[in-house]
Amino acid sequence: MHYEDFAQSPSGVLVRTDHGQRAFVPHRLPPPTIDLQRLIKPWSEALDAIGELNGIGRTIANPYLLIRPLQRREVVSSSSMEGTYTTVDELLIAEANETSVITPDTREVLNYMNALTEAINSLATVPLSLRTIRDAHRSMLRNVGRNRGATVRPGEFKQFQNFIGGPGTIEEARFIPPPPGECMACLQDLELYIHDEENDLDTLINSALIHYQFETIHPFADGNGRVGRMLIILHLFMKRKLVQPLLYLSPIFEERKDEYIDRMYAVSSKGDWEGWIIFYLIAMRDAARQTIWLKDQIFSLQRDYRARLQKTRMSANLLSVVDSLFEHPVISIPAIQANLQVTYPAAKKNVDILVRHNILTEIEGSTNPRLFAARDIIDLISGKSSNARSSA
Repeated sequence: MHYEDFAQSPSGVLVRTDHGQRAFVPHRLPPPTIDLQRLIKPWSEALDAIGELNGIGRTIANPYLLIRPLQRREVVSSSSMEGTYTTVDELLIAEANETSVITPDTREVLNYMNALTEAINSLATVPLSLRTIRDAHRSMLRNVGRNRGATVRPGEFKQFQNFIGGPGTIEEARFIPPPPGECMACLQDLELYIHDEENDLDTLINSALIHYQFETIHPFADGNGRVGRMLIILHLFMKRKLVQPLLYLSPIFEERKDEYIDRMYAVSSKGDWEGWIIFYLIAMRDAARQTIWLKDQIFSLQRDYRARLQKTRMSANLLSVVDSLFEHPVISIPAIQANLQVTYPAAKKNVDILVRHNILTEIEGSTNPRLFAARDIIDLISGKSSNARSSA
């Protein structure tokens, strides 16, 4: 770490680690000064986009038709940023048949998906807290391969000094976060800040501050980036800034990864809070616009599916299967049988109709059970659709 970059930092101090290096410990939030005038345009644009998103959240009959595709896109992107790679296809196949043989990375991303869902649901009964964060981390790294966190005490804060960037040794690291001895005090201050009722900064600006602070503290031995990005949706949902959990920033951050990292580094080294917050608000605006666009594509595709089936005697069960594909684009006949509570032949008949109308395609090589994919939906989630766009 280039210590000279942080020697005069207004955002924190350097302290000695157990092995003689120096680590950066951020000051408590909020920063002493933020030039709010610089933030007006990106803040208002983000606020408008989220307002439109909330309008959708209030009117959509089944928000999970949109929530589930968004969450899959989020966990694949967020995991990829940390070197855990899987595809939307692999994730969906694992969801549809968890007993199948899947790669360690896919297992970890599936864990992440489940951890995200559990954490959001927990807010109904337990306020966002360090407990929430630890539980999410524990779920995410449960039963994963040894090279991806099984030896780093899932659900427990770090006991040894960690570092960020560099080819592999702490001496070559780009950034060294607080030592374990300083970490707990930093986290407790962050938790108090999250629940500070006297804080008069807007929630979107606070979201940027909280995300930076968590990433800078880097409290776990592994998985910090993913948990830190999960914290964004948890905080916004808890604060009722979102009526439904429909805003996920990782796909935007992945596209702009270098700037994402550099902007946070500039806060630590130079105190450039405004540069970071503007970047964050623009990412938030673009993520909201992408979600609005994806909603339009999903409902257009849903109408298209129904149009394809118009010449078929559409039963209520068939329509139910079609709608369920947006939540679960990879399905099996036994799963449909269980969901509809019908016989196996009746479930198979529905699948046969959807295959005949090019809505479902059997996944080659899948057995016990055979799996079928709604390719158009998967392509939308993964950005492979011919109409998909990478940014707003």
